[in-house]
Amino acid sequence: MSSRSRRSLRPSGDFIRDAQGQRSLSVLVAGFMVLLVAYASLYPFEGWRWPTGADWANAWALPWPRWRDRADEWLNLLGYVPVGLVVTVALLRRGLNPLWALALGVALPALLSYSMELLQTLLPRRVPSLKDWVGNTVGAALGAACAWALQASGWLRRLRLARDRWFAGESAGALVLLLLWPAALLAPATLPFGLGQCWDEIETGFLWFLGQLPLSAWGLDLSLEPAALATLSTERAAPSTPAQILAIALGGLSPVALCCAALSPGLQRLVPMTAMAALALVAMSLSTALNFGPVHALSWLTAGALVACLLCIPLALPFVWLPRRWCAALALLVLAVGVVLGAQMPMGAYHAQNLQAWEQGRFIRFHGLALWVAWLWPYLAMAWLMRRLARPDRASP
Repeated sequence: MSSRSRRSLRPSGDFIRDAQGQRSLSVLVAGFMVLLVAYASLYPFEGWRWPTGADWANAWALPWPRWRDRADEWLNLLGYVPVGLVVTVALLRRGLNPLWALALGVALPALLSYSMELLQTLLPRRVPSLKDWVGNTVGAALGAACAWALQASGWLRRLRLARDRWFAGESAGALVLLLLWPAALLAPATLPFGLGQCWDEIETGFLWFLGQLPLSAWGLDLSLEPAALATLSTERAAPSTPAQILAIALGGLSPVALCCAALSPGLQRLVPMTAMAALALVAMSLSTALNFGPVHALSWLTAGALVACLLCIPLALPFVWLPRRWCAALALLVLAVGVVLGAQMPMGAYHAQNLQAWEQGRFIRFHGLALWVAWLWPYLAMAWLMRRLARPDRASP
């Protein structure tokens, strides 16, 4: 066997790549799952203190609670099933022995859960529990067993072959972004599909930072009252109705364009494009239903939003046959224009009510992470597209 062949068979030293040297989707998803678990376990990240009367000898022991809500028990178990699943799949993709992958697929999430429970002792609003750790570990074991069964039955290999047949190489980043897009839609926005609108927060934070500087000593005086900062977004004049319709249409078109930038051209693109369109409608309706009740699930679909959704159809059709590089360039343009148009939208009553429901209601532990995804998604997608355009692609269209 030549040295070139030996190099091609040796797993990459980069952990985010699998045994074939391609960027592994499962590793990226596993990393996101770890961040999600850490956020859900430690939110609201305030009030850190060492417990009164606690010592190092007993700090490592988790207490067994006297009572626990049954729904919370199921949440702790089911919440770690996908963690154990994706961690085990990531280890299998690295070419690890299936038994070792199964063992580590249980041990690593269990260690993560134990670490989160220990850190909860430093947060006054969180309660560490041995019962939670047991539920997390059992859930991780179920997920790891599912991954092992998929590997033993050959389904993981079939899924990998299907991915290679549908998507181009180095498409893992785009796939992760497409998986995150429905979650981003659950966050409150100034208009449907309006992601990336974090400029008001950046402006307010920057002005607050300037207010903390001793500018008066340099002869500068900035009067930045909190009430004035709160009205920065409401004083903006609303754009015309056609501009709002175009902004909604471009927001709904952006994941379709991103998907086509990772797919080979042809009629086969219609399948994922149709799936993304259906997923968009379901995610927006689910977000509205969770915040305002199932009766109002379709209240987001106003006359303007309906026109925008219909406008997406002719705008998306050219992406069916365009080469990937053209799709990437147009997707970059769609995202940029959509973010700029969305930034012109003032905060309306719908957005204010939606945001209040998230911050004070049932999503108190989840809304922050979803908002971060909604704020960053377009910019991460644009970064992937620019990297895609900068990489030579002579072998494929």
